[in-house]
Amino acid sequence: MVCGSKLVKNGRHPSGTQRWRCRSCGSSSVRRRPDVTRREQLHRFLTWLMGKASQAELAGARSARSFRRDTAWCWDLEPRLPVTGEVHEVILVDGIWIETWCLLIALTTTNTVVGWQWAARESAAAWGALFESIPAPTVVVTDGGSGIRSALALHWPEAAIQRCIFHLQLNVTRELTRNPRLRAGKDLRQIALTLSSIHTVDDAITWRLTLEAWWKTHGHLLRERTLYDNGHFGYTHKPLRKAWAILHRVAENEHYVHFRPP
Repeated sequence: MVCGSKLVKNGRHPSGTQRWRCRSCGSSSVRRRPDVTRREQLHRFLTWLMGKASQAELAGARSARSFRRDTAWCWDLEPRLPVTGEVHEVILVDGIWIETWCLLIALTTTNTVVGWQWAARESAAAWGALFESIPAPTVVVTDGGSGIRSALALHWPEAAIQRCIFHLQLNVTRELTRNPRLRAGKDLRQIALTLSSIHTVDDAITWRLTLEAWWKTHGHLLRERTLYDNGHFGYTHKPLRKAWAILHRVAENEHYVHFRPP
């Protein structure tokens, strides 16, 4: 604006930017706002990073080299969550592997992320670094890894622990497969699947009695040993032992269970 008159829209610049023109003096210009420019560059950068479009496609009339030059600053961004101090009644925690790194994440029941921590593995120290930044909840839902149990005992000792049924069933299926060969394996996997049907205290008691009945019938298999080619004895039914240990640990620790869909 040169003469002080109100500008009106006057087409677009070849770059796509809105052009403005003064009806009084006829001067034409474009408004430059660095914040809007940065926002658009970040949007295109994220679209390229998480989508299928190439840099050349997102550059429009410009080149892929221009796209890289304009968005080079985006690589230096470090996402951070503000520390609010808000206490949540329930927090769900899990580890997600991305290539060779593990992202430890904490979120609420509405899937709002409240914290994360990059780690080489799901160790007690890594989980502790995450828990230190978040006020202790009333209940924490977890897949029950050994590292996280130690960190919870140290940083959130008063929080009630819920085991995620989905993870429990996934871990049992990983050991037994979806179609176990032995009758004992089939019955144990079915016991794991019935966890999704527990809604009352009576249901929980019935489930635990069923697990104990399985032990009385098939527990002897877990003690069987075989002489292997290396000359050492080992347990014959290792997957069955591991699956039993997963369910037995939950029953003995009297952890609550909570269903979380995949």
